[in-house]
Amino acid sequence: MRWRKAAAAGGAALGAAALYNVTASHRIAALDNLLGGESREMDWRGHRVAYTRHGAGTPVLLLHGIYAGASSYEWRHTVDALAEHHTVYALDLLGFGRSARPNVRYTSALYQAFLADFMAKLGHGPLVVVASSLSAAQVVALAARDPRHIAALALIAPAGVGQLREPSSTGQAATQLLLDAPVVGTAIYNALTSPVSVREFLEECYANDRLVTDELVEEYVQNARQPGAKHAVAAFVTGRLNVDIRNALRRVRHPMLILWGSQARMNSVQNAHAFRVLKPEADWALIPDAGDLPHDEQPAKTNEALLDFLDRLRKSTGKSPAPALPGG
Repeated sequence: MRWRKAAAAGGAALGAAALYNVTASHRIAALDNLLGGESREMDWRGHRVAYTRHGAGTPVLLLHGIYAGASSYEWRHTVDALAEHHTVYALDLLGFGRSARPNVRYTSALYQAFLADFMAKLGHGPLVVVASSLSAAQVVALAARDPRHIAALALIAPAGVGQLREPSSTGQAATQLLLDAPVVGTAIYNALTSPVSVREFLEECYANDRLVTDELVEEYVQNARQPGAKHAVAAFVTGRLNVDIRNALRRVRHPMLILWGSQARMNSVQNAHAFRVLKPEADWALIPDAGDLPHDEQPAKTNEALLDFLDRLRKSTGKSPAPALPGG
């Protein structure tokens, strides 16, 4: 009888989880392009990759961070400012935003190969890459290993030195298996990406939590709850995307700007000191009154720092990186 009660309890729990999943997915709609510009797609290993193109001039690639709900929407205050004098590409990484979200093994190596192939397929030589958080760490690792596609780097609160650099542990691997479970794993993921959880995460990212509006939370929830979105996030949560870039930073020879919000908490501004030691020749910008997403919280100051860096690149080389081709 005991096993029957256990089976009944287990069945009830699974049923409740399945019902929760249905309820959680009921209000999720297909994502629109909220950045404007030209909506474009590219195929990568049979998967759809979505990106937008803005402006005309020398090419700049924007890479959003890696976390639940992440997408190129992160750059909504950046694209227009940079597009006045540059061709700006805002990419949704595989597994995020409007790009495909396949159930594949997401790793740092996969994302670095993805980024190298994407930049090569654009077809106009090295780009200036502006990247946030863990994506910044991935592009540093790529620049050290295969520098051909990159002209310069602007890194916003980059991971890979003070945080998110330890390899995935056995316990994290077990968590990955749990999150991959069709019903229970999806229920756990839906709880992690509930409006309450997303709001708490964003309030931790922002110095001024009054900027975390209902509309902002809703956009992140919509991104986080897209079909298949849990696969890439599960890899992030369980450490499979962590990358140690301490040695890579020393090898990178590209011009580099590192920006940090003065009140960053999740990737503390204290971690910037380690970057200063490893990369003393890099340009630096500390954005006041900003947390972990200074480009969203203090866009005018962040855009000014980015544009100054791009202008210094032009003056130091006598020319900007190669202009973008019309079809890119």
